[in-house]
Amino acid sequence: MSITPRMKLRECLDRFPEIKPELEKLIGGCVYCLGFMDEPLENVFKAHRLDPQESLEKLKKFLEERCRKQS
Repeated sequence: MSITPRMKLRECLDRFPEIKPELEKLIGGCVYCLGFMDEPLENVFKAHRLDPQESLEKLKKFLEERCRKQS
């Protein structure tokens, strides 16, 4: 399964725990904010004035590179 704009922050962290440092680069300490945990990633990025599509692409790229290194 891949990351989608409708995926909730909590779900993203549960499925891809290795992505937490990359999310911290985008949204800072808010990655730990309980108020954002049940929000879709799209809304989380918008709340931080980030382009949701661009931010998702960064996360997907991070996961792809990580998978390549593990292979």
